[in-house]
Amino acid sequence: MTTVVATDGPFTTGVKHDPLVTGSTLALTMAMAGRRAYLDDLTGDGVELLHQR
Repeated sequence: MTTVVATDGPFTTGVKHDPLVTGSTLALTMAMAGRRAYLDDLTGDGVELLHQR
């Protein structure tokens, strides 16, 4: 699990102790939908976990 925080809006989900993933709302949404090309637009400790999924 990861904590996801949008850098351009109010979107946040996850719990405090999980690895963090930040990025635009669009990049976060597309990455969560399985669009791997958007992973390059994300930052944080949790990005590697998304790459593995």
